[in-house]
Amino acid sequence: MIFIISGTQDGRELVKQLAAKGYPLIVSTATAYGASLVENRENCQVFHQRLNREQLITFIHQHKVKLVIDATHPYAVEVSLNAMEACEHLQIPYIRFERSRTNDPDYQGIVYPVNGYEEAAKYLSNTQGNILLTTGSKTLEIFTSTIDKNRIFARVLPTCDVLEKCEGLGLQPSNIIAMQGPFSKNMNTEMMKKYNIQILVTKDSGDIGGTLDKLEAAHEMGVSVVMIMRPAMVYPNVYRSFSHIMDKVSEIV
Repeated sequence: MIFIISGTQDGRELVKQLAAKGYPLIVSTATAYGASLVENRENCQVFHQRLNREQLITFIHQHKVKLVIDATHPYAVEVSLNAMEACEHLQIPYIRFERSRTNDPDYQGIVYPVNGYEEAAKYLSNTQGNILLTTGSKTLEIFTSTIDKNRIFARVLPTCDVLEKCEGLGLQPSNIIAMQGPFSKNMNTEMMKKYNIQILVTKDSGDIGGTLDKLEAAHEMGVSVVMIMRPAMVYPNVYRSFSHIMDKVSEIV
């Protein structure tokens, strides 16, 4: 049994390719919404639950997992750490699929890099102008507790719990952009026009995560970018292409 910790487009593509090869899979996502995006396939079980280290150890043991593939978001540090420690404890292989960073020198002039959400919020509190916040709802309170809420236009998933959180933090409906991506360069541009955006806040989610489309739109619109850099992580067995992952899986399973 292969256990894929997912919740990203990368993870869903890995599920598709591995299922096509007939591998038995268990797929984990953090939310019900993430689970709903995984296509139904034979020999593929999907569930949504956040598991800590001990719960992961129990789960892996109970399901006789032979390999764990970590295809979580680059910023899901805690999940990855728990997975690595669980695999080390049980002495089973761990593979990390890591999407490539966005590294385009054409946009370095408009990008202000910061290490973490708190640093981003502190920097933004000393700026002026409307902010397009595209870092999701999980850390939204870090920004709303530091910055004038009228400046924040938060782009978040259109689910009930997320919208309730936004309203609970004091965001007006007019400042909540509840939409499901991906977002093209043109769509980002139109949003920046509509909300008179001066600053974009994003993570380095890679090209597949839409970062380049945001940077292109910001460059065209003269919008500055606050880039929350990826956490410093040391992963064992890192792969950045699906073909390399597939080759490695065939060696192990």
